[in-house]
Amino acid sequence: MVQVGIPSGRDAETIIARCRALGVNRVALYCATFRAEGEEDVPDLDRLREAVARLSGAGIAVPAMIKWFGGDPAVVLDRTGHRREIDAMRRTISAIGRAGIPSLLHYVDLAEPPDPSDDAAYWDGLIAVLREIVPEAEQADVRLAHHGIWRCLPDDLRTSALRSGVKATDYRQYRPEGWGGPYLVRDAEGIQRLLDAAPSPYNGVAFCTGMHITGGDVPSLVAQFRGKIHFAQARDVRGRWPAAEEVFPGEGELDFPHILRLLREAGYEGMIHAEHLGHPRGPGDDLEARAVAYLKTAMG
Repeated sequence: MVQVGIPSGRDAETIIARCRALGVNRVALYCATFRAEGEEDVPDLDRLREAVARLSGAGIAVPAMIKWFGGDPAVVLDRTGHRREIDAMRRTISAIGRAGIPSLLHYVDLAEPPDPSDDAAYWDGLIAVLREIVPEAEQADVRLAHHGIWRCLPDDLRTSALRSGVKATDYRQYRPEGWGGPYLVRDAEGIQRLLDAAPSPYNGVAFCTGMHITGGDVPSLVAQFRGKIHFAQARDVRGRWPAAEEVFPGEGELDFPHILRLLREAGYEGMIHAEHLGHPRGPGDDLEARAVAYLKTAMG
């Protein structure tokens, strides 16, 4: 059965209180919360084990940790000059496994090059890094759940972009300040490319319904990624990029009762959490609490 949980970068006691208030017993922890001094986002193993033990004692499981990889394209274009970042990812995977956490929600945050002729170099470099970390994941018994960057435009940019006639086909060329994109791994096709490049039961996907933003047919993607789903996220939107707008689950274009049923039928029994919840209704509106309640109801 799919289990509703929450992501958190807080301390164990705060997490326990929040989980009890929401009625959940699953949490995904951010690697950055446990960063070892002087390291590139590598968790301090003793601190991580202590937190996992404290949460476990309170009946709360930690099925995944969350980490970003990339930022600077030089990490994949000049791997020799960026061994520290790549080795940090390998050490992170090892630490997660030693702490008994079974999955890593792995955000692949790399810019798409302006010139399509540079795509091969970017992808070749990313795949070379992937082929280093997948064996590490196999050895550590940690399943990689890859997540691309399928981001909505911020409200003000979306309005101006639509007024000026920006279309989905303009994605690569659209580079205003405040956007952050375009991104190299930005759709389901990009995720599939990562899976194909390093076949392994440990090389999988974070099944995020936000893939709808960049053209994904979410129900069909459940079947496409069957057996490779190592984490799941519920995100609702209206429209597709550049018109895509984040809204509260159930208020957009995604049919969550149907999607959750498909995930169950596909054999996924891991955690799902809601994210990008739109705007609060007013002061004091606890979007996360409402989203947890919504997902529980949507499961039927």
